[in-house]
Amino acid sequence: MEIKGKTALITGGSKRIGKTITIGLAKEGCDVIIHYNYSEKEAQELKTFVESFGVKGYLLKADLTEEKDIIKLSEEASNIGVDILINNASIYYKAPLETATFKDLDTFYSIHVKAPFYLSKILGKKMYEKKEGRIINIVDYSAILPYPDYTPYTASKGALLTMTKAFAKEFAPYVLVNGILPGPIVPPEDLQDKELPLKKTLLKRWGGEQEIFKAVKYLIETEFTTGSLIPVEGGRLIF
Repeated sequence: MEIKGKTALITGGSKRIGKTITIGLAKEGCDVIIHYNYSEKEAQELKTFVESFGVKGYLLKADLTEEKDIIKLSEEASNIGVDILINNASIYYKAPLETATFKDLDTFYSIHVKAPFYLSKILGKKMYEKKEGRIINIVDYSAILPYPDYTPYTASKGALLTMTKAFAKEFAPYVLVNGILPGPIVPPEDLQDKELPLKKTLLKRWGGEQEIFKAVKYLIETEFTTGSLIPVEGGRLIF
């Protein structure tokens, strides 16, 4: 599918990986719907920037831990019209089993499972009716290779991984649904030792957000890849 002239919704699109995806798509001639929650200033600035490429930019605010906000976001995006859905919004923090709570599970599952599920259901149906569309889920390599103290996080990403395959079957043959498995792309903002995650990564360096956009671009343009999960993790899965 050609990117130019299409419209993409990027959840969590105003910062970090989401921002890079948003800019990359705008440079390719794609109108972008930037979802944000707390990052209004960054979203406004990004909207102005992407519009300098001659495309349309839209801002939609939603708290993805609130079902009413998820529903509203899907309705507003549907009214604009979406050809490409990038489920990128994520939350990441340590939750050891000894202290993990139902609230932790609810938070991770709301953002990583409920929101992508409902957005994919509503927007994917519209794409199916048009007989063309792309849904791309930003998962995590830890959905395959979990690590200690982050089980609620990795469990929710595992659900997103399975959901990617399920929606690929639901919307075949018109809507291609795929996932990306990032590894050490950019350090978490609160990470003290930035070298530690690289010790078990074959390439021994942070990948950078642009590597994720390259995978996104491929998954939009391909006509024969669906239900797949593309690792972009510097060899972490085979270390």
